[in-house]
Amino acid sequence: MKNYRIILMLLCATLLCVGCGKKDRPADLPDDMSPCEITITQDGAPVDGATVSFVYATDVKYSTSGTTDAKGVAVMMTYGQAGAQQGTAKVLVSKLVTEGASESEEYGETGSLGQDFHVIDAKYRNEATTDLEITIGKSRVKETYEVGAPVHEPAK
Repeated sequence: MKNYRIILMLLCATLLCVGCGKKDRPADLPDDMSPCEITITQDGAPVDGATVSFVYATDVKYSTSGTTDAKGVAVMMTYGQAGAQQGTAKVLVSKLVTEGASESEEYGETGSLGQDFHVIDAKYRNEATTDLEITIGKSRVKETYEVGAPVHEPAK
């Protein structure tokens, strides 16, 4: 019985050391990342559930993105780490909504799955057409971007 307790304690200690699956910081992730919050508004109102991502002017190994909350704020993350890499980047914003799915379909019953629609103008979803740009320096960054009137474009 004593051996059983020792084995159990060693197992618990091992599990504590291993952790709960949090991504380890890669050795080549820049140390000089800056805290970055992006607020997205549409017709002046905060946009909840939008995906915000950066496309850097220079090559970077890790992508930076975030999802807006009810206040329209996205905390930008790079490889699971809070912050954005320094440099200049285009800002892309997208959001899909699904229309037409019934409550019963959400629980696995058969029927139409609904249709996905973009609610952010295509201009802001494309690196070649977005006019949103950000420069990340050494200090904390808080920027707000307006993405115009809502659209209702079927997703392909």
